[in-house]
Amino acid sequence: MKHKCVGCMRCVQEYPHIMTVKQSEEYNRLGDSFWTPDAVFTIWNEASTGKIPVKGMGYKGAFGGEGFDGIWTDMSEIVRPTRDGVYGREYISTSVDIGRKSTRVDFSKLDQAPSAVTVPVPIIFDELPTGDMSAWRAIGMASEKLGTFFVTRDQTRGEGRGSMVPIVDENSFHETIEKNPAVVEYDAERSDLFEKLASRLSSSIVIARMPVREDTGDVACELAREGVHGLHLYADYHGQDYSKDPRHVSASLKEVHQQLVKEGLRDQVTIIASGGITLAEHVPKAIMCGADLVGIDTTVLVALQAEFLGETRDRAGLKLRPRRIDPAWGAQRLVNLFGAWHDQLIEILSAMGMRDVRRLRGDIGRSMMDAELREQSFKGIAWAT
Repeated sequence: MKHKCVGCMRCVQEYPHIMTVKQSEEYNRLGDSFWTPDAVFTIWNEASTGKIPVKGMGYKGAFGGEGFDGIWTDMSEIVRPTRDGVYGREYISTSVDIGRKSTRVDFSKLDQAPSAVTVPVPIIFDELPTGDMSAWRAIGMASEKLGTFFVTRDQTRGEGRGSMVPIVDENSFHETIEKNPAVVEYDAERSDLFEKLASRLSSSIVIARMPVREDTGDVACELAREGVHGLHLYADYHGQDYSKDPRHVSASLKEVHQQLVKEGLRDQVTIIASGGITLAEHVPKAIMCGADLVGIDTTVLVALQAEFLGETRDRAGLKLRPRRIDPAWGAQRLVNLFGAWHDQLIEILSAMGMRDVRRLRGDIGRSMMDAELREQSFKGIAWAT
């Protein structure tokens, strides 16, 4: 019976002497300081059903908060049912390109088409710090089904080798050259492999991977001038960057995007953002802040019902223990998760009057900041700000 409950509380109101409803202690222990029990339960539900988690009880959460919760989306274009895109009554593109875009035509190099690959949804699987081999197999199988990519340092892991994006270092350089992957990443802070990779893998897309810090905008511009095809900017698993005074990745993304725009370099490179992307709404919000697509990490383990053992913020000491699973079962859960997130992305694009997710990139005018609105509305009122 509990699976049919919609939380209307009619049973409690009509039979208070025999009925009571309260949250279980087990539910309240889910997650950590960043992952709320509701967020964990939402991911489980989406991975189980592949549907948007609608209960028909209205929204009971906060209307403002930190990070992505402080960003509102502009729904001023709602002039028709926002689910038209979900039900196929209108076409809305969620495809994005990964690769460098040329800004001019060079007639001496017409036979050299710019390298680019297209993914149907602006989401890839980012590197996981931990995971049972069965989880890696599930990720590989899901990547093949979805037509997306997964990032890894261990090139022997999992299935779906055609969907693999290896993180290359000096030790794995020759192994990567032999496999000739479509997309490769390298640690921009630890090595200067771009020229070697670009010369040996002329048909591959080379992406510089780096943590977000105060000087990331300058570094991004320098790398773009050198010719890298893309930038993978990552924060910690709670969405905080690695600056001396940590900020949310949304603020850092805006700065990097705007600096690249100012230097006339933004349209040439692809930006992948990861770290703290835990809910479907975070995808369009990250894209509005300047990313082309996002990478999900701990969300994958949560969808595969990993056990929380403590805080999940630190990439080096993640307190999240993965389960041993049937890879086919895990792959289907990840496909379901992508389906639910895709439908929610379609719905938000429809509400904003957009038919292509690429138009949303860096469109800050489509967002409203809770902090800015509060300051504008209540300026001069001490208790309100």
